[in-house]
Parts: sequence; C-alpha cells; structure tokens
Amino acid sequence: MFRSRSAAALSDLPNVQRIEVLNGPQSTLFGKNASAGVISVVTREPQFEFGGAVEAVYGNYNNVVLKGDITGPLTENIAFGIDGSYNRRDGYAKIVNLNEEQNDRNRWAARGQLLIEPTSDLKIRAIVDFSRIDEICCQVTTVVAGPTAGAIQLLGGQFSTDRFSYDAYLNQVPINKVDNYGGSLQVDYQAGALSFTSISSYRELKNLFVSDIDYTSLDVANETRNQKVKTLTQEFRVASDFDGPVNVLLGGYYFDESISQVSQIENGTQIRDFFEVLAGGNPADIIAGNPSIFNGVEAGLGLLQESIFLTPLLTAEQFSMDNTSYSIFGTVDFEPVDGLVITGGFNYTDDKKDFALAQQSFDPLGQINLIDAFIVGATGGTVASRAQFQALPAVNQAALLAAATSAANPLLGLSAF
Repeated sequence: MFRSRSAAALSDLPNVQRIEVLNGPQSTLFGKNASAGVISVVTREPQFEFGGAVEAVYGNYNNVVLKGDITGPLTENIAFGIDGSYNRRDGYAKIVNLNEEQNDRNRWAARGQLLIEPTSDLKIRAIVDFSRIDEICCQVTTVVAGPTAGAIQLLGGQFSTDRFSYDAYLNQVPINKVDNYGGSLQVDYQAGALSFTSISSYRELKNLFVSDIDYTSLDVANETRNQKVKTLTQEFRVASDFDGPVNVLLGGYYFDESISQVSQIENGTQIRDFFEVLAGGNPADIIAGNPSIFNGVEAGLGLLQESIFLTPLLTAEQFSMDNTSYSIFGTVDFEPVDGLVITGGFNYTDDKKDFALAQQSFDPLGQINLIDAFIVGATGGTVASRAQFQALPAVNQAALLAAATSAANPLLGLSAF
C-alpha cells in the first residue's frame, strides 16, 4: 500500500519477510521518484502451517517494545495471519515549568490477513491494518536567542539557552496524535505462461498536532493543525514467462488522493503584552495594566479599545488538495543467447493536482492598510476611497503616495505587527 505522508509510515512491521535495497536509478516499473533507488519492504503472507513468534524488548527510559504474530490454516484453502506491536517509552526531554516529559513513545499497531487459494492458479491476499500514535512531541531548544528574547524575559518568560539541553519551557503540553488505517486486496492468477496481478488499496490518515510555537513559558501563541488524507490506488499487471527469447511485462497504475487540513494560530493570554514590549512599551506599565501603546493605536485608527492581539485567533487557514495520477508502464526482455538479456522499457505518467487555500486574519490591525489609513488621515477624511484618490490630479496622487510610503507615515512602524 502506498503511503504518501511520513506520518502514515511511522509504524512497525513485525512480519517482515525481506527488504530489498535497489541502488541507483530504477527501471520504468517503479515510476516516478525512483531516480536514486528503491527500498522495497515485503511482509510475509499467511502460512498453511500453525506458527508464530513473540518479541519483547526492555530498555532505558522504561522502553517496552512488544511484537507478536500468529498464522495458520482456517480451512484447506484459507490461511490467516494476525500480528501486532506495542511501543512505549518515557520521554527523555522535560518541560521544566510544567513538570512534564516529552519526546516519549506511545504507539501501537495491529494487522490481519487472509490468504485464499481456491485453485493452484488463483491466489487472493486481503490485508487490513490500524495503527495509533499519541505522543508528546517534540523537543526544541534555542540555538540563537534573537532580538525578541529580551521581551520574553522582561515579562517573566523562560526558554532553554543550552542548545544541547533536553530541558524545555512551554506554556502548554504539545499534542501529536496519528490514526492510520487501511486495507488492500491482491489477486494473482496464472493462465499458462501469463500471470495476472491486481492490487487494490484504500487508506486514511488523521493527524492532529498542537504546539506552543513560541517555545517559551510565556503564553504568546499556539498552533493547531488537523490533517486528513484519503488515498485510493489500483494496480494491474500482466507478465509472460515464455520459453522463447522474448518476455514482456505490462501494467497500469491509478492513484487518487484527497487531503484536507485546517490550521489556526491562537492568540495567547500574553501576546499583547509581548508585542507591547517590542513596540517600546514600559514593562512595568504593561504588567500593571496601564493604558498602552496599542490603546493609542486603537484610538488613532478608530478601533475598539483592547481589540488588537486579543481576538481568540490570530489567523486561520483551510487547505485542500485532490491529486489524481495514472501511469502505463512495461518492459520487454530479449535474450538472444543464454546469459545475455537486453531490456527495453517505457513509462507514461499523467499527474494532476487541484488545490484550494483560504486564510483569514482576525486581528483588527492585520485588516488595516497602513498606507490607505495615512492618506485618509492626511486628507482629513476627504479621500476615503480608491475612486476619490484616483479623482485627484496626478501630481497630488504622487505626493500622497510618496509621503505614505516614507518616514512621514508613522503608521508604517506598525507593519511588523
């Protein structure tokens, strides 16, 4: 089954039969993204003899890893396989101010298989699986304390200053949850010298990530990302095994994936105080709750008092993408003499992506054009629209624009906010 997102690939495979490492550019059979090589992981199919295995590992930080599988016949023509894994470990990093561990492990996975062989020429393999991750991720440390670090400290915030430290300071515990599940059906049929293979699969991935994006104990801003991915694939191949010098393999592949993601940045309870300090406000007045620089900005721009950086959300974003792709591929092997094989191949791929992106900025300061606001104020409100501005003589327009985009416009200092 194809897994297009790294979060969907974070799972154990207890029943690995073999791993093939193919170096260098690959043939037309592997399609796109195979120019540097291919790593092929093949899991063992169910067996018609009872068997199984159990693996247990214990390590430091109370690391417990359990893996197991069992397989055997259900009938003369049907075999089953069940395997699962559990991986747990304490975190090796610590959120000091919250007394909480992070970079822990807490994940499990389960998979069931059926192998049906009604005749010697027909084989059907069905697989379903589910895995879950629920961990506190990820440790971040400070490499360089930038120009905003002083504002964090003036307001009593803390952050790690040792780049090799496993200590962190956050205002909330991060969340990283991944649910990943799907199924596949493979049908192999042998008709004389020709073999036919069909592989169908469907997967879903759900990923929730919540993080303190200022990475300090100060409550400045938090981000939430909620992603869902649905993937459908279908592959069909026919291969020959003739006695003659020519053999062929032909196939087709179809891929259909939809992605939706909702992201938002939440204003923390101290974001206004943080930006007040960066704007030049007195920390003592800010902490005491006295009228601030932003109160003056709100009055000057006609905004509600105490509205800048005090909306629940700073921004929100909605993203969606539909990706459809199909390819036709094949190879021809020509063996004129024993030991010498000449291979020719082709691959045609059509890949199409349609996406949509929308973003909303909720902060009232983010919705004001600072150049337009200056022009409105400089003209006493007589020029309050684009039509009124364009009705002015060209020389007046040029003069207003020059002033609005220069140091004469005190509002431009707000653009960083």
